[in-house]
Amino acid sequence: MEFIHKWTNLHAGFTSLLLQELEIGGVRYFILRNYEKLPEENLGKDIDIVIEPRSYNRTKNILLKVMARFDIHYYQVTQFDKMRCWYIMDNKKHFGIHIDLIENEVYKGFEFFSFERLYKNVERYKDFYVLNKTMDTVMLLVQNLVAYKSLKSKYQATISKNYVQYKNEIDEEIINFWGKFLGKLMVACLSNSDFDSILENAQKYEKKAMKRIFLKRPFYTIRGIARFLCGKIYRVILCPKKFWRFIAVEAPDGTGKTTFINSLVTELRKYYVSEEGRFCIHHFRPSILPNLGAVGEKAGVMKQDTDFTNPHRAKPAGKFSSFIRMSYYWLDYLLGVPYLLRKEVKGERYTIFDRYIYDFIVDPRRARINLPDWMRKLFARMVIQPQIVFVLNADADVIYKRKQELTKSEIARQLQAFRGLKKDFKNVYYIDANKTPDEMVEQAVSVILDKFLEKTL
Repeated sequence: MEFIHKWTNLHAGFTSLLLQELEIGGVRYFILRNYEKLPEENLGKDIDIVIEPRSYNRTKNILLKVMARFDIHYYQVTQFDKMRCWYIMDNKKHFGIHIDLIENEVYKGFEFFSFERLYKNVERYKDFYVLNKTMDTVMLLVQNLVAYKSLKSKYQATISKNYVQYKNEIDEEIINFWGKFLGKLMVACLSNSDFDSILENAQKYEKKAMKRIFLKRPFYTIRGIARFLCGKIYRVILCPKKFWRFIAVEAPDGTGKTTFINSLVTELRKYYVSEEGRFCIHHFRPSILPNLGAVGEKAGVMKQDTDFTNPHRAKPAGKFSSFIRMSYYWLDYLLGVPYLLRKEVKGERYTIFDRYIYDFIVDPRRARINLPDWMRKLFARMVIQPQIVFVLNADADVIYKRKQELTKSEIARQLQAFRGLKKDFKNVYYIDANKTPDEMVEQAVSVILDKFLEKTL
C-alpha cells in the first residue's frame, strides 16, 4: 500500500523557517529535486538539502533551534556516509518530517561531484536555493544509475522533460562525467527517450563512473572508500545496540495483538514518513530453524500436528523431551535474533515480534514444554532482550467473547502471568487493551519515542 504523507501548515512553516535560518546562519545550501511547490506543499516524502562540507554542526544547531521555535521535541539521526537522515516528530502535534542533510553526493566512498562544482550551478527559486535543471537532471541520472541501477518511471518523465529544454547543457555534462564513448551512447539514448537501453548498460555506467572518479582523485577516493567500509562494519557487522529498534508484544490470543501491531505500524509510518518496509514483523520465533514438528516428521519419528484450533490439544512431553524441545527453540532465538537485528539494522528498520520467548514462560503447554518455571525463565534470560515489551491487558471475559480457544480461567491465568513478567524482565510496559485502538497506539508511540529517539530540552 502506497503511503500518502499529509503535508500541513506546520510542515510549511517549519520548512520555510529552516531555509531562512540556513541563509541567515551563512550555510551555503541547495535543494535537490521535488522542490517546485515548497514550502506550501511537498512533492516527495523527504526534502534533500545539500550543505557545504564541514557545516553540519552549524546546520544541526539551526535545526534544533527551529524545532524549539515550533515546540517539537523528538528526532532521530541516521548517518549513511556523508548523508544524515533527520526524522523530526512530535506525537502531541501528530507531526513528522524527514529531512536529508547531504554534505557530498557520495556512493560507497566515491564522490560524484564536489560541492563547489555543484554550487556553481545553484539558482534562486522563490525564497530558497536549488540546483539548476541541467545539473539536477544529470545528478538524477548519475545517482540512480550508479547507486541503484534503476530509473523510476517518474524520474524518466522528469529527465525527458528537462532534456528537451536543456539538451545541449545536459549533453555536455554527461560527456564530461562518463567520457566520450559512454557519454555519447547515453546522449543518443536520451535523444530517443530510450531508457531501456540505458538501464541495460547500467553496470557499465557504474564501473566507468567509479573508474573516472578514482583516477581524478585517487587518494581522496581511497579515504572515502575506507570511511565507507569502516562505517559498514560498525553498523551492520558489529551492530551496536544503539541501532536496534527491538519491540515485542505479548498477550493471550484474542487480546488484539495483531490489530494493535498493525495500527502501531501505521501510526509510526506517519511520523517517519516511511514505507511499510521500515517495520519488520515476526511471529513468535525468528524461524531460522524449522518447526520441530516438521523436523520430526521429516526424520520419520513423528507426524506433525497441524490442527491449531486448540493450542492445548496435545499432552506435555516428558522432562527429557521437553528439555530438548526448549533447547531447540532457545537455539533458534540465540542464533536468529542477532541475525534479524543485523539484517534489519542495515535498513534502519524496526524489529517487531508478535509474541516472543516469554510465551514459553506463560504458556508452556502450547509448545508441549514440561519444565520448571525457573528453568524456562533461565532460557528466556539467555537470549537478546527486546528494548520494549508491550503487554496488553484486557478483561478475561472480553477476550473469551472474542476467541474461545482457551477457557476463561486459563485466559485469566495467562493474563496474570503476563502481568508478572515485569518482576523478572526489564523494559515491560503495560497497555490497557480495554481502551480504544487509537488510545492504545497513542500510549505505545509515547513509549517508543521516549525510548528510541533523542529529545530536545
